[in-house]
Amino acid sequence: MPKLVVFREDPIEYTLEEGSTSIGRSNANDIILADKSVSKRHAIITCQNMKNGEAHVQIADLHSTNGTLVNGEKISYHNLKDSDQLSIGSVQCAYLID
Repeated sequence: MPKLVVFREDPIEYTLEEGSTSIGRSNANDIILADKSVSKRHAIITCQNMKNGEAHVQIADLHSTNGTLVNGEKISYHNLKDSDQLSIGSVQCAYLID
């Protein structure tokens, strides 16, 4: 099962279900990151379950002010792989597959 781990004082794990998961500072998002470096609507993760049981997971930056980085590279769109390191604004996260 794919998940996003957000590193704060205590890491928080979010299971990524099939469909879209919005990330941002606004309370309207599925994952709320209350940090000034994060845009109100910062990024979206899309998860599609394949017939072979694997998940195809992508992240897209929503033209955020401070950008989205995957493994240190600024992206507009990226297919996620196990253990990818993400920076959403200045918030550090990891994409992991159980």
